[in-house]
Amino acid sequence: MMNAVKRPWYQGSLNFWFKDLGCASYLIQAILATAACIIFIRVESLSTMMMILAVVCTYCALAWQSIRMQATEWQCLVADYCKHVMFQGKVFIALINLILLCSIALSPSLNNINMLLLANILGLSIWFICRVTSHLFTTCCYLAFTFAIIIPTFFEHLPLWLIPCSLLVLSLILLCKNKLGMPYIWQADALINYRQGLQSGWSPVPSGLLSNYGTAINKQLFPLSYFVGSSLSQYIILLVLFSIIAIVINFFYNIAEHVLFALTLMLLAAVTLCQWAKAQRSQSWELLTTLPIYNGSHAVKVALSNSALKFSLLIGVLCFVSASILLLTHQQWQLLNVASYAIACIAATLTSFVLGNVFKNINVLSVLLCLSCGVSMGTVNVMIEHGDSILKLLLISLYASVLAVLNRFTIKYL
Repeated sequence: MMNAVKRPWYQGSLNFWFKDLGCASYLIQAILATAACIIFIRVESLSTMMMILAVVCTYCALAWQSIRMQATEWQCLVADYCKHVMFQGKVFIALINLILLCSIALSPSLNNINMLLLANILGLSIWFICRVTSHLFTTCCYLAFTFAIIIPTFFEHLPLWLIPCSLLVLSLILLCKNKLGMPYIWQADALINYRQGLQSGWSPVPSGLLSNYGTAINKQLFPLSYFVGSSLSQYIILLVLFSIIAIVINFFYNIAEHVLFALTLMLLAAVTLCQWAKAQRSQSWELLTTLPIYNGSHAVKVALSNSALKFSLLIGVLCFVSASILLLTHQQWQLLNVASYAIACIAATLTSFVLGNVFKNINVLSVLLCLSCGVSMGTVNVMIEHGDSILKLLLISLYASVLAVLNRFTIKYL
């Protein structure tokens, strides 16, 4: 082992945190969510969600680094390597929490303090679990993100007695952090999990789930399914199953708005994961061009553009059918709202494909996908709430048509 060398705490932070693709995808989202929390501080529901996402994403970045520590031997060969990287992560967590506390001070609210404490409990749990095992990263992260969305959506104001309870839980977690096992120990399977996670964007869907039922979908969406893999059909099937279950529940409890909100979030998450997987396998063009069904690389790119358009239209049909059935129990909506919502979802999907065609740098693509998700989410919400006129329907249709044309003509950058 090399002797310990005294170095500035910030040395190597750019490489460790912003040039590691997986870590950057979480940390950049945390920075964007923190900025959104400050900008929309007066909109309590939005700022609360952004606050929780900022904290959870920061801890996810730290958990990712924890898995990398288990997957690499550098921490065994270089003295204080692990300690140095983890200290930088703790600085990021402290800075994010400090900024969020300052934003709370600008608009005092005990409910926001409550949410911040809950977010730290979720984040600490993810980090401490992932310090000792790499298998549970995906499960922990997606459970945390689910809670991050559900809590501010369904519970606008948490009881004040949760504040001392949260402080007590935080203290217990910190006291018992070493009870789970020795942290950052090198594990052979950690490298496998790390590489698989990097390629799939840490998709929460197990690789074998519903794989036998998606063959026809994958054939229809080829060559997009070639780059994304079996996950493409899995996402579509899961979106359909979610819609069916939500529609059934909606007949007993009026949750139409929440269903469309969750469906849109799941859709955007699935499309983002598809783009991530496609970007990771972008070096696989050579095999496709050798297939007899394609006449050179241009034909492959045209086929990919067409399959992306098919996928977007399929998503639009799913959203239209789901929203139309929900319309039966939500009399405030009209058919124009539903049509505008479905076309907005098509536009959101096409936007991600256009960005994926143009930008090759995965870090730049991650930032732009995050921003486009926010813009798309806002557009979809506006259409479902206020898209009740022919003019708005025509405008969103024109917007989607322009994106479809761009998706076709940006293939030259692939």
